[in-house]
Amino acid sequence: MLVQDPVLIFLASQFSSRGHPQLPLRIAKEKQSYVVGHERKRMDGSAFIEEACKLTFVKSSGVWKLFWKRADLKWHLYDANKSLEALVAEINQDPRGCFWG
Repeated sequence: MLVQDPVLIFLASQFSSRGHPQLPLRIAKEKQSYVVGHERKRMDGSAFIEEACKLTFVKSSGVWKLFWKRADLKWHLYDANKSLEALVAEINQDPRGCFWG
């Protein structure tokens, strides 16, 4: 039986325009978080995900937290909201250039 994650499906549909033939969009689930980024190739041909943002659901408060990765390669809180749709809209607009450059 194949179990499909509804949040993963929703995120994939919202970020589909961010895909590129040479930089395919990837969304990975890590515990209660979803990491969104592009798949890139290293010089040796191996693949890695260039992470754009991380969305984490905090069950106790019912809040989604949005993180971005700074130059120190650590995740920093960008915003928190009860609405996943509002955070996705913020990522797509990217007014500060934190996620997509």
